[in-house]
Amino acid sequence: MTVPMLVLTGTLVLLTGVILLVAVRLVRALRHTVELEQRIGRLQEGLNLLTDTTEAGFRQVATEVERLSTVAAAPAPGPSSATARPTAARLRAAARRGRTVKELAAAEQVSEGEIRLRLSLADAGAARTRKGTEKGHAPVRA
Repeated sequence: MTVPMLVLTGTLVLLTGVILLVAVRLVRALRHTVELEQRIGRLQEGLNLLTDTTEAGFRQVATEVERLSTVAAAPAPGPSSATARPTAARLRAAARRGRTVKELAAAEQVSEGEIRLRLSLADAGAARTRKGTEKGHAPVRA
């Protein structure tokens, strides 16, 4: 073989290697791009779910506020009604009679969490009143 043929063959091998290296890097870059597109897609789906959940929550809050405003606008029942007693006392008495939180929530038309909160506040208030009267202090009334 002649020298020009060897130079030409070497150049061809070198160019083939460079093209192969560039092709490998392009394939890696393409894979990263596809992974990023998938991540962005999942992020978009999560954002859509969060938006839908938030909108549904706002709708439920608006419905509950509307329901409570119609209940508050209704005429107050007379003193002979069962609701004349404070809610906390009524709930404590019902709980002592063995009614479950679920039953109380259904009867009061509020969430079970609110019933639990009201019961715990009523128990805390009763304990504070007992503690104050044991020390000889009169209970504080708001």
